[in-house]
Amino acid sequence: MKPIKTVLIGAGYRGMRLLNLMKVIELYQIVAVFDPSLTFADVPDVPLYNNGEADYRRMINDVKPELAIVASPWHFHVEQARYCLEKGVHVGIEIKGGLAFDEYTAIIELAERSGLHIFPLENTVFMRENMAMLNMIRSGVLGDVVAMRGGYRHDLRDMLVDKDGRLGNPEKPEGIWRSRFYQNTNGDLYPTHGLAPLCLAAGINRTDTIIELTSFSSCALGLKSFISQRGGEISTPITMGDIIITQLLSQKGVLITLTHDTTLPRPRSLDFEIQGTKGIWRGEFRKIYLEGISPYEEWEDDMPYIERYEHTYWQQWKEEALLHDRHHQGMDYIMLRVLAAALREEEVYPILPQDLALWTSVTPYSQLSVAEKRTVRLS
Repeated sequence: MKPIKTVLIGAGYRGMRLLNLMKVIELYQIVAVFDPSLTFADVPDVPLYNNGEADYRRMINDVKPELAIVASPWHFHVEQARYCLEKGVHVGIEIKGGLAFDEYTAIIELAERSGLHIFPLENTVFMRENMAMLNMIRSGVLGDVVAMRGGYRHDLRDMLVDKDGRLGNPEKPEGIWRSRFYQNTNGDLYPTHGLAPLCLAAGINRTDTIIELTSFSSCALGLKSFISQRGGEISTPITMGDIIITQLLSQKGVLITLTHDTTLPRPRSLDFEIQGTKGIWRGEFRKIYLEGISPYEEWEDDMPYIERYEHTYWQQWKEEALLHDRHHQGMDYIMLRVLAAALREEEVYPILPQDLALWTSVTPYSQLSVAEKRTVRLS
């Protein structure tokens, strides 16, 4: 099969991981990379376009790719995706926090008019246990879903603050632009990792819809304390609360609770839990309890159930995924495999661009809810 002629837009931390995985998947042919901050030594085996922020356009016109992977800083995503679609190029677009209401509407409509695909690159959907749990839910093992929990609970202080206590770490470029959000916003900055698998489990955007949202913010002490520990001083106030709790209610009455928690010390967690009428799954601790099956009021390890309900993607690609993608336990590899198969019409990609639009809209809605101290209706 002819490989997919692919370019990468943005080769920072995330982009480079995707690039290295695509290099070992025979269905991708990487023909060029755009990143204005890189030199040819950074990507010695691929043509590099790095002459300013608009040089990706020259790359698209020069190499005429079939697929562009957009992994640049968040504020470039929509503009770059739009240009690629206008040039007849399919787009794989990294996930992020929402920057505005309806920010994806124009490119979704453009893709639909053009017959092109937008593939949201939300890797947590492709986690082995999440995909197996989706099979379990569709098989009725947990009964009817009533409530779910997830989040982005990842200590980012070392990325956001340099060794001298300055906010915006130049040694970690993502920290420079990402730290600015902590100084001028207050809401769930990064909802999709925790929300995406839960929405698929509940049939959101398929058989159900989110109707309202309420967010709460704690005080903001974590970054201040960390900056002080490193000998720095706060020159600009920190506006982002250390913990943001967002509760979403669906039309059918399913309650989803999201947590954004990135400025306090803790091990990394996606905090998954799914509660149904027949049982409960605690993803963070890999435990499950099924009424009438599990010992009374005792948790079981979930692995036997994960293996029994293994998704076909994992049945097919598990060994190579775990070999090549140890950093993310295979989920990035599976995601890229499914994308390639979908582009060749061999699989159906499980995420719609409309899903990405909904998931990221939680950011501006939560900011509005926190600022005005009220429940907001989703339009």
